[in-house]
Amino acid sequence: MSLLRLPARWVFWLMLLVLISGFFFLTVHGYQGMRQIHQLAQKREELIRDNKELNKKNETLYREITRLKQDPLYLEEVARKDFGLVKPNEIIFFIDDEKKKEAPPHGKFPVPDHRR
Repeated sequence: MSLLRLPARWVFWLMLLVLISGFFFLTVHGYQGMRQIHQLAQKREELIRDNKELNKKNETLYREITRLKQDPLYLEEVARKDFGLVKPNEIIFFIDDEKKKEAPPHGKFPVPDHRR
């Protein structure tokens, strides 16, 4: 039974089925398939989240810059804390932590005494 001997109605439905199947295949697996569209949508959402975080960081940095420009006490605090700056005739005292004195230096262990 060849395709030419089938009724026209069957040929029409067969061709329609082939076209629909081909369209479905190209939609799912083609160049811009559904998987790629889904991956791009996920990437877009990730970029939007990252962009929001960066905008928050920018706003925080902008506020800090403004404060550094306008608030001399804050500028002094940052200079002392981050850069170790001191005022003229100011004396700095360093206090050793007791825990650090008890611990042996890194990589050195106490040598046991084997004398009897």
